[in-house]
Amino acid sequence: MNFLPVGINISGKRILIIGGGSVAFQKAKILSQYTKDIDFLAKEFKEELVREFGEHKFIKKSYKKKYLKGYFLVYACSNDENLNRKISEDANSLKILVNVCDKPALSDFISPAIYKKDHFSIAVTSNAKDVRKSIDLRNKIKEFLEDAGL
Repeated sequence: MNFLPVGINISGKRILIIGGGSVAFQKAKILSQYTKDIDFLAKEFKEELVREFGEHKFIKKSYKKKYLKGYFLVYACSNDENLNRKISEDANSLKILVNVCDKPALSDFISPAIYKKDHFSIAVTSNAKDVRKSIDLRNKIKEFLEDAGL
């Protein structure tokens, strides 16, 4: 696998997060820095997710391929590996970019470790090989910039 770090224009484009747990919550925290066009699909949602992102659309149903239509990006964040694989296959068949959390081999893109301040974003990626090291490096960059008053 070889992932190209890019910036994607998501203005006016809808994003779907499938899953209602802590992984979905973490993805939503990152994405919400860039857009409000995020919807959620799951049978159940953690209270923390609903409390934090209550203004977003929550679809409280079991996954079906038809729910992918109209979305630009899809994040498969369920705790079910088989379901995440199915979401990836369905998204690919509809030509929708998909990220399967913790499964880069099933993903069209990966999410880097991001530090955002004002209109600047710094992203660190290890090409999906060492996520913890990417996060550590991102944190060091963040600390450096904050200490420098930037």
